[in-house]
Amino acid sequence: MNIKNGDSWEEDSENQEYTIAPSERKIITQGSDPTISRVCEWIDREKIEIRADFQRQYVWKNKALIKSRLIESVLLGVPIPEIYVAELPNGREVVIDGQQRLLTFHGFKNNQFALKGLTVLKELNGYRFKDLSNKEDPYLKKLIEAVGDLQDKFLDRSIRITKILKESHSDIKFEIFERLNRGSVKLNDQELRNCIFRGNFNDLLKELSSNKDFLKRQGLEENHERMLDRERILRFFALCDKTERNYKAPLKKFLNEYMAEKQNISDKELEQKRELFKKCLDLCLMVFGNIAYKRVRLGDEEGRDGYVEKNINQGIFDIQMCGFAEYAKRDVAPRAQAIREIFLHLVTSDDDFNETIEISTYGTNTVKRRMEMWMQAIREVLILPDQDRRCFTYEEKKRLFDADNICAICKGQIHTIDSAHVDHIERYSEGGETKIRNGRLTHRYCNLHRH
Repeated sequence: MNIKNGDSWEEDSENQEYTIAPSERKIITQGSDPTISRVCEWIDREKIEIRADFQRQYVWKNKALIKSRLIESVLLGVPIPEIYVAELPNGREVVIDGQQRLLTFHGFKNNQFALKGLTVLKELNGYRFKDLSNKEDPYLKKLIEAVGDLQDKFLDRSIRITKILKESHSDIKFEIFERLNRGSVKLNDQELRNCIFRGNFNDLLKELSSNKDFLKRQGLEENHERMLDRERILRFFALCDKTERNYKAPLKKFLNEYMAEKQNISDKELEQKRELFKKCLDLCLMVFGNIAYKRVRLGDEEGRDGYVEKNINQGIFDIQMCGFAEYAKRDVAPRAQAIREIFLHLVTSDDDFNETIEISTYGTNTVKRRMEMWMQAIREVLILPDQDRRCFTYEEKKRLFDADNICAICKGQIHTIDSAHVDHIERYSEGGETKIRNGRLTHRYCNLHRH
């Protein structure tokens, strides 16, 4: 089968509201007006975290004009927009809105850049913080006489900081963070979770997302820059632990609650989760290979072989990973090809299943239907006795394919074995045996559309 592009990420079309008791709908904040000097000290002591890995890089780093005019605004007494931070369980604080401003203040205090392009205090162009106290400089001398010590003026300038306290309801806090997040590149849900639910479980998600096999199967060479790989792993653990029976949309709330519950877990549970992820990843690679996590499209009159979409389908990722959670490798390995075949049948021939990976992917009923359909299918494959089987084995299909890869219906060539289906010559429903002498090779498309 050929590889073609598909949607790399699906958004849940449902816009469901949170169900939070009125008494819990609270966000608790605390305001303060520390000086720039004090804030820089907090940054140095790591009391306030300014470079959290959910944040964007210092995008103003090479934008001298923006940085310089911010410093000029401070010296002129121009109002500076409010800074927002969130209190972590350990008492430290993490910057939610205002990272670029604080990094600029800290960088200027530490002489990391010179002022440039100033239009009001143009005498300061070319100066660093350390130069502002040079009273021998004739230009500075007049300015200092007029406005006072420039270093003190910068360091003593107060800035408004609003702290969102840890006692705030986590769902409401999540919504507030989203609204404060008004940068040019909006932080997504997982980037926000990475800030709110810090702990050893979050560290585990980061660790597992670097698994080389996992990266390769997603088509990545390094971790996803927007943490979508971590959200996939989070979804896997949440669905395994809670099961689809306890899933309730919206997905965002479901994952937020799970991360809050698992924020700090025991070393034993960490190791169990590490082993579970590795086992299910290995089984997915063994069973599905190049179609792991991918949607396989049925062919048509113009191309009967069909194709594999290039990008990950989130619903398929969920069923393939979670489907192996309750099985050992020794149970799956002997029936690997049979599981692959039943997946190919579902994704190319079952309209009900395909609806669950296309429409409202993370609606409550959709998740339940998709998981139940796959769990039932894989369960039947793993417990069905060899003498009572309807489907031909992969080995039998391969023998027919190697002998003559011509479709018995359209007489055209079948180019890949995944595009092939083995049909009973004498119908199974009429007593036909599932044996190679009673099998013929067809395109999946042709078998499905035969008259």
